[in-house]
Amino acid sequence: MSEMRVLVWYSDGAASAVAAKLAVDKYGERVTVLKCDTTGDEHPDNLRFRRDVEAWMGRDVILIKSQKYSGIDDVFESARYMAGIAGARCTTELKKIPRRDYERANDIHIFGYTLDEGRRIRRFEENAPELDCEWILRDNALDKSDCLLRLNAAGIKLPAMYKLGFDHNNCIGCVKATSPYYWSRTRTLFPEVFARRVAQSRDLGVRLARVKGERVFLDEIPLDFGGDGPDGDIECGPFCEVQGSLSLEIVEEE
Repeated sequence: MSEMRVLVWYSDGAASAVAAKLAVDKYGERVTVLKCDTTGDEHPDNLRFRRDVEAWMGRDVILIKSQKYSGIDDVFESARYMAGIAGARCTTELKKIPRRDYERANDIHIFGYTLDEGRRIRRFEENAPELDCEWILRDNALDKSDCLLRLNAAGIKLPAMYKLGFDHNNCIGCVKATSPYYWSRTRTLFPEVFARRVAQSRDLGVRLARVKGERVFLDEIPLDFGGDGPDGDIECGPFCEVQGSLSLEIVEEE
């Protein structure tokens, strides 16, 4: 039997970068660092960050891609689906399916879940008991702030999305987001992406945002609504699970 592979699922985020570095230091050539490729829908500074991380850990990040879709807009427009109770279609097509095609039953999986994400780790293990996971950040007692300190010590600047006030470094205009703060910030900083999401969600009848407890279309978010607030939990990765609290219902226009 071949030696078990160690797969690090990298996302151009601070925690996954530190997890990848620790894994390479521990396992050497057994490690493959992987990213489900949505680069074309992300901030262009992610490529700079990735190159810095690759130089730091001495290992290239391998990109795996959908064989069917070119990006999230292609998913929305071809599949005629954005997000609903089953989760976001773009995550399934661009991340989950490529991951399933790549993985083997005896792989060891490493993610960027930190010491302060014990609840998320437990939930992950409950939903994917068949996977052999190593929580390398938790086991090294590293929380999110520790990851930032390690990157700073290595001279690596964080991706631009964090500096712009976002809590996550997902695709720009992530359809998992329900926070009006997130969408207001997107409207101000990325107006072309925001306008595209407005058109797509109107076309498909999807109310993506929530204001005062009510689902609204993106163009119904008041123009004076500030962007100084949390993004909410919009975890997006090749293994992220569907949860009722995170699901986005589809509501047809009347």
